[in-house]
Amino acid sequence: MTTGTYPASEKTRIDDVAILCVDDRHENLLALEAILEELHVRIVSAGSGEEALKRLLDDEFAVILLDVQMPGMSGFETAELIKSRERTRHLPIIFLTAISTEPQYIYKGYAAGAVDYLAKPFHPEVLRAKVSVFVALHQKELRLRESERRTLELQHRTNLLEQDARQRDELTALNETLRERTKELEQALTARNRFYASMSHELRTPINAIIGYNTLLIDRIYGELNEKQLHGCNRVQRAAKHLLELVNDVLDLSKIEAGKIELSLQPVSFPHFLEDLFVTVRPRADEHKTVLELGPAGDSTTIVTDPRRVRQILLNLLSNAIKFGKGAPIRVNWHRLPDEGVEVSVSDGGVGIADADLHRIFEEFVQLEPTPNSNGTGLGLPISRRLAVLLGGDLNAESVEGVGSKFTLCLPSSVEETPLPPELRAERISTSFSVSTVQQAVAAPALPSPDRKRSRVSASRAITQPMEAEGPEAAPTPPPKEPVRRG
Repeated sequence: MTTGTYPASEKTRIDDVAILCVDDRHENLLALEAILEELHVRIVSAGSGEEALKRLLDDEFAVILLDVQMPGMSGFETAELIKSRERTRHLPIIFLTAISTEPQYIYKGYAAGAVDYLAKPFHPEVLRAKVSVFVALHQKELRLRESERRTLELQHRTNLLEQDARQRDELTALNETLRERTKELEQALTARNRFYASMSHELRTPINAIIGYNTLLIDRIYGELNEKQLHGCNRVQRAAKHLLELVNDVLDLSKIEAGKIELSLQPVSFPHFLEDLFVTVRPRADEHKTVLELGPAGDSTTIVTDPRRVRQILLNLLSNAIKFGKGAPIRVNWHRLPDEGVEVSVSDGGVGIADADLHRIFEEFVQLEPTPNSNGTGLGLPISRRLAVLLGGDLNAESVEGVGSKFTLCLPSSVEETPLPPELRAERISTSFSVSTVQQAVAAPALPSPDRKRSRVSASRAITQPMEAEGPEAAPTPPPKEPVRRG
């Protein structure tokens, strides 16, 4: 039989047509199989109506050849049950009988759902022709189902392709928008960098000049000051230094975010580095009547890092400890790590930090206690942690409210050996550390009266000369070392 052009698996399924033959006499079933053999279909036999119903549960048939007179369930009863099921309602049934040939039985057979009613003996060619019609119809129905299935699959694939095309178009549009936004952001960042560069010159230069001239006033280079004038100059000095600190912090943060921080890698020896640091911070600790203690850690060790940035981190930690320590002793401990790095901790006995606020202290512009003694920028700790990560280490905090806080700085043995995250990659350029002439003049102690005139001339010349924008890295020359108290 013609099956059309289909794949092998579909053709096999369409050609695999079955016919159900139901008769209580085995010889009749064999005769039906012989008659229908030329149709090349699969013959399924059942010896009773009950067995026929079971066969219908497991298989699909093109037509049923059903005997009328059978013990138990008759052919009419079997047909009525077949037609009562939704799945087999439209299945064609041909009744075969040798006894019930009266018109009332024929009518009953058609009423039960039969499509034909044949009396035995019947002509084999006639039966074969009738069955072949239903076989052909069933094959066409299978092809139609297969065509519908393929159509649905094709439609589904078409929908998927259209959806993919729409998504590609949307993705292309989003990518284009992203490129435009990225370009706008790059332009904005370029403008911001130009602004910061301008601010570096336009703000820090006059602020340093103010600090320099004010220092000359406080040191009485231009003459004596009464108590009220001296008090005013000191307030100006504190305000100018705070403003310079804010400008430097903002510039530092922007450089870190842009990956433009310059690192000058040098050997740094511990605890010698900490002893030098204590000399710098001790005057401020004395102002707050705070004792600085440096814990012992055995033999000295050396790491390769940027001493200027490490100094910036530790100065910030010590300044905070002095500010919030309520005069309690501040202890700095250090020890060598197993990987030859260094861990430095700064502990105070101050107000402490609540657990709920501990994670916030490393966020930009966050100040937990805006008190008169906490007039910072809210950038010191965020910058310190970013610098620590930039140096290949980390900065962590632990605190008990009302008891005190402990900040721990971990540094590797060498910055070069530590891979950095992309957002903190920096241009590591070895540069010489310079100090501006003005800050040298400002940091210089007042001279005895015979040299005061010469000092006035040197300081005035230094301030009136054009100043280079040194940035936060420029620092006064530290005073002579003092003995360090070791715990």
